[in-house]
Amino acid sequence: MRSMCVRDARWVVALLTAVLLLSAARVARAHLIGLSRSEYEPNEAVIRGQLAFRVDDVALAIPALDANRDGRVTQAEVDQAKAAIGAMFVGAIAVIADGRRCDARLDEASLDATDGLRLKATYLCAQSPRRLHLRFGFLERMPEGHRHLATVRLPGGRGDVDALATLARPEMDVDVGNAKASAGFGSLLRSGVEHILTGADHLAFLLALVLGATLASSARMARSGGALGFCASVRARSLIAMLTAFTVGHSVSLAVATLGGFAPEPRLIEPAVALSVAYVGAENVFAGSVRHRWMLTLPFGVVHGFAFAGGLIPLGLPRVQLPGAVLAFNLGVEAGQLMVLAVLLVPIALVRSRDWYPRLARVLSIAIALLGVAWFFERMA
Repeated sequence: MRSMCVRDARWVVALLTAVLLLSAARVARAHLIGLSRSEYEPNEAVIRGQLAFRVDDVALAIPALDANRDGRVTQAEVDQAKAAIGAMFVGAIAVIADGRRCDARLDEASLDATDGLRLKATYLCAQSPRRLHLRFGFLERMPEGHRHLATVRLPGGRGDVDALATLARPEMDVDVGNAKASAGFGSLLRSGVEHILTGADHLAFLLALVLGATLASSARMARSGGALGFCASVRARSLIAMLTAFTVGHSVSLAVATLGGFAPEPRLIEPAVALSVAYVGAENVFAGSVRHRWMLTLPFGVVHGFAFAGGLIPLGLPRVQLPGAVLAFNLGVEAGQLMVLAVLLVPIALVRSRDWYPRLARVLSIAIALLGVAWFFERMA
């Protein structure tokens, strides 16, 4: 029976590892999250809309946008592709007022150094809407994991209603007459959790932290033995401190980027994120102790936070919403990290006392380090 449990535990660890590495190989640029934003202002039977997209996301959705294939999009190319842009984005947003779809029109498409591609649109409805239903059809053509933050500004200055739309949840409903303003805290909280659970380099980073903690405590585990000994040897408080330090760093740099308007260029940050993954994986193999690793995860968190800010800044969130957005997102990140930690600790606890586990942990750490190196060269290209 004991040998059967050990074999089953090995399969659990192998399956978990395969899922992590396959997702990592498929989503090499986990931090370049596709983010876009739109705002809608109902005024009688006319709804004015403003939309902002990252230029590279638009170019992926409309390959013909970069007409001369030189890797950059100019205003002249935007003007030439205006009809395609209107159909792809403005026309694909179904604005339905009291059950009847409003007519869509693209008024302006322009490049902006801060906002990327900014669109102005008009939706003409049959009458002044009491209820609005919006469906963001363009999400079907956007890169995997794209998120769209939509805001409806309520008439009479009553505030805003926000929703975070994804391919799985591409709609929002607003009772224009009776709705109360919502800061979208829950949506951004959920976004932070999803960012961890769908981010390949985040998952690799967290796995490396757990592996490092178990490898460093190998001698203590051998003396104490069993799952109880594992819990003591992993030193869960130290591990949570590492993750919390990572979140603190993430929060600080995201706040600096969004509130202070400072963020290094993605061409510098993205390779640095990859190197952080490679370094932690390599340190697991060569370092004898990770007791002070939280001092390392803090600056690494700063780097990862700037990487996410590179996608958040173009949204042009109103300044009054920024503090709440940063808080909600990072609380979600912390919750997601603890969820991943719980999932990782269960199978590792089952096999931690096996003689072959240190070899497996080192092999996985080497794989993570190599994966980080591969990401580094890809992102430098």
